[in-house]
Amino acid sequence: MLNGDQLARAAEQVFPVAERLGLSFGHIHFELVGPKTVQTLAANGGLPVRYRHWSFGKSRQRLKTAFDFRVTQIYELVINHVPAYAFVDQSCSPAQALMIVAHVAAHADFFRHHRGFSHLPRDMVSRAARHRRTLDGLRQRYGETSVETLLDSAHILADFSGETLGSASLGSRSDDVLGQVILNAPELAPWERQLLSLVWEEARYFWPQQITRIANEGYATFFHQTIMRELDLNPTQQWEAARLNAQIVQAIPPQLNPYRLGVLLYRQAVSRNGWDGLFDARDIFDDVGLVRTFFTEEVWQQAGLALYREREAQSTAHTLSFEETKRHLIQDLDRAGMPRLQVESSGARELVLRHRYDGRDLDFAELPFALKALSERIWKGPVSVLTMRQQVWHRASHNGRDWSDEAM
Repeated sequence: MLNGDQLARAAEQVFPVAERLGLSFGHIHFELVGPKTVQTLAANGGLPVRYRHWSFGKSRQRLKTAFDFRVTQIYELVINHVPAYAFVDQSCSPAQALMIVAHVAAHADFFRHHRGFSHLPRDMVSRAARHRRTLDGLRQRYGETSVETLLDSAHILADFSGETLGSASLGSRSDDVLGQVILNAPELAPWERQLLSLVWEEARYFWPQQITRIANEGYATFFHQTIMRELDLNPTQQWEAARLNAQIVQAIPPQLNPYRLGVLLYRQAVSRNGWDGLFDARDIFDDVGLVRTFFTEEVWQQAGLALYREREAQSTAHTLSFEETKRHLIQDLDRAGMPRLQVESSGARELVLRHRYDGRDLDFAELPFALKALSERIWKGPVSVLTMRQQVWHRASHNGRDWSDEAM
């Protein structure tokens, strides 16, 4: 069981090496917590206090199940904040703590330098706590059901709050579907717009993290490996750190391991452009950009990637060429794997969205329920999506009572 003194000694060993290698991470506030607390934090997006919603509890239960069956374990969690907050699982050994502290320092450096995080508020912990208090007040005033159903509908649009990595005001872009709805929904009450605006603010905070998971975790993995090689470790420490690192970077198809792929991409960046190239990649690239630039045949051979087709009787890996693998990987990572939507029009009491088709159909099993929730609870009128289905343009609509799907 790790204690505070051991964690402090690990930081004293790691931080000078990290700074000598070029990391600049500022002050990091460490807290030792148990596995259950780490799981709760991860389910809340890393925020110690966040508004209540059933989906966070569902994520928490999924993480707990994975931990109980030894499928996965969360060793640390870093919050993009000033100062940076790092929560470390106290069940780690002192030797593992050295690697975890190195990993944390690189995460903090990434948040500090990547262009996607430069415009974000650095006091999100206190902001999220205020959001919690605001929503608790709304629950008391307007009722649990009214608030919860609005949150359910808001979460449908939370991932469609604008694709830009830069700063953007609410509803200023056509791909900011949630923002446009907040501004233009004809019958929302002031408190409902306030609630949706809080969801929008948190969605914008989390967006850069969603599209830099490989970039961020790969960068942290690259540096924890590099820093550990620089430390004077005894054989026991070397063994424990090597075992933990092997668990982190193992290939686990059909899942994509962001730690493994990311570290291979950064090694390629160093091989091609030296350390300056590494830091340039850290500053500039999201996951798609990193793959486009540094996913080579050498990386492909080492990454342990496999393609599995859905709805097959047997999960058999399909052999693809390097070019096909890269194309599929970029497509899957683009916009964190979510479809692209934009507001086509929001007049005459009807909201019309357009799906920017990329060869993959929307899930028509889920679409009627999503449109019904938006129509009933947020727009309070007809909602339509223009999309391609089986190579034919369709207009899928819901008016709160009836669902329709018409070929165009």
